Amino acid sequence: MEKTRLKYNNVSEIVGAAGIGLIVLTDEEKTRQISITCDEDMVRAFSLRMAHVPETNRLLAEATGRLFIETGHQLEVYIYSLNDGQYRTLLMDNDSKAVSNIRASDGILFAMANNLPVTIDTALFQSQSTPFSAGTTNRMSLPINALSDEMLQMALDKSIKDEDYKMAEYLNEELKRRKKKQE
Repeated sequence: MEKTRLKYNNVSEIVGAAGIGLIVLTDEEKTRQISITCDEDMVRAFSLRMAHVPETNRLLAEATGRLFIETGHQLEVYIYSLNDGQYRTLLMDNDSKAVSNIRASDGILFAMANNLPVTIDTALFQSQSTPFSAGTTNRMSLPINALSDEMLQMALDKSIKDEDYKMAEYLNEELKRRKKKQE
């Protein structure tokens, strides 16, 4: 399996989408980016770390990370697939080969809090990433299959309101495909 190492770039709330944010990661060369959805609590957690609030050293991500690191564990967060808008992610101990499924946003926060590597399957990164532009902060591309059902429904509602029926049809087809897959 070939991996691409990712770097945290930023996190932001999506305007008009109450409670939903995006975590933006780039490749090491900062040529491509991938966006991962998260909730407002996770946006707040990342913001605390970016503001270097001293009390974060007592929070769970930092405390458990210190325990693992001090006992010699070589941890890595690995994003290996995408299923119905959710990135499938593992917390891996590269020494013992132990793995645990983890929510992508939690894994990225844990990695950021403890300076751990975040990697992604290279083929997945190539198919899901978009070009990165350092100066662009108000617009970003996001593959439709990386959107949660809630985000798809909000986008569908907005497309109908804006009378963008071609986009509405596209979004509705994706929602139907996911519903059929769940049945």
